[in-house]
Amino acid sequence: MRAVRLALAVLSNRLGAVPRPSWCTFLVTYRCNARCQMCDSWRIRPGDELTVADVAAVFAKIGRLDVVRLTGGEPFLRDDLLEIAETVRRVSAPLVIHITTNGSFPQRVVDLARQFSKPSLLRFMVSFDGLADEHDRNRGKDVTFELAMATVRYLAELRSTLGLEVSANHTVISPRSLEDHAGLRRMLGELDVDVHSVLAYEDSAMYGAKRRGTRAEDLISTRYPLHPLLNGADVLGFIDRELTASEGLRNRTLRLGKRYYLHGLHDRLNGAARPRFKPPCVALRSHVRLLPDGRVPVCQFNTQTVGNLLTETWEQVWHGSAARASRAWVDACVGCWAECEVMPSAIYTADIVRSALLRGT
Repeated sequence: MRAVRLALAVLSNRLGAVPRPSWCTFLVTYRCNARCQMCDSWRIRPGDELTVADVAAVFAKIGRLDVVRLTGGEPFLRDDLLEIAETVRRVSAPLVIHITTNGSFPQRVVDLARQFSKPSLLRFMVSFDGLADEHDRNRGKDVTFELAMATVRYLAELRSTLGLEVSANHTVISPRSLEDHAGLRRMLGELDVDVHSVLAYEDSAMYGAKRRGTRAEDLISTRYPLHPLLNGADVLGFIDRELTASEGLRNRTLRLGKRYYLHGLHDRLNGAARPRFKPPCVALRSHVRLLPDGRVPVCQFNTQTVGNLLTETWEQVWHGSAARASRAWVDACVGCWAECEVMPSAIYTADIVRSALLRGT
């Protein structure tokens, strides 16, 4: 049944139709205890947040999903994150519940993993900005490298008994951060933990305090707008090394996705006029984003909203005039290369399969 739904979603997205979403990115809170230079989430006034009962009502409207990402801000600042995850599991029956965290609350993470009713669904990703000095310099005194490493170690110990998965994400924010990557990969490799990397974007309409609620169209192009701190860094050499390292990723699906993303990133940073990897965007089709208060934005770079799933019906939000106009904007968009937008698009248009066949990988 899931395979049939995937095939129908791929066909719908390819034809420009409007399927029900299969992938949901839910920002459970804007609150954050980190003070990162590349993210303004901690500067944004938190505003209203869906209660557990609200989450049940909203996800009942969305329906069955394949993947739900619980993110923030820092999701473990919510005391009811376990109840939120359980509610999502019960109402939408996803195959994967992916939780991103800065790792500053090791015990809360462990408690959720142990108490969750079906831990084999859980995929934790712990964020790093480099080794200890660079990580702590960027994230601040409450979100230390030591705490993040403790979180990874605890989760790694729980893998065999609970069946969960853990990985690390390295946000490359500076030349020093880039230099730290090899050492970070070695440290986490000793724990059999895969390391993903992303080059920090110049800005974001989702996490940039001044751009929230706007269309950040200047950040969308066939290039990749790097964070200013990365100007002059050998990012192409870094991507080449990451492509080689990605061959060692333990999870075959993640390996396929990471290589797809890295090849596309290399094209854009190398100045390709027509990047080889450009899947039709599935924002407001197979991918729905959900803000802490239930509003539905278009994507990471267009945070104008098309409605609120807490106060409006599914039909009003998903098929209303605002959604139709925003889909026309998505269809005309030249395309970003933010991984959180790219991967749902690559999967639910089957472009990831097409590219793998062309590359013979």
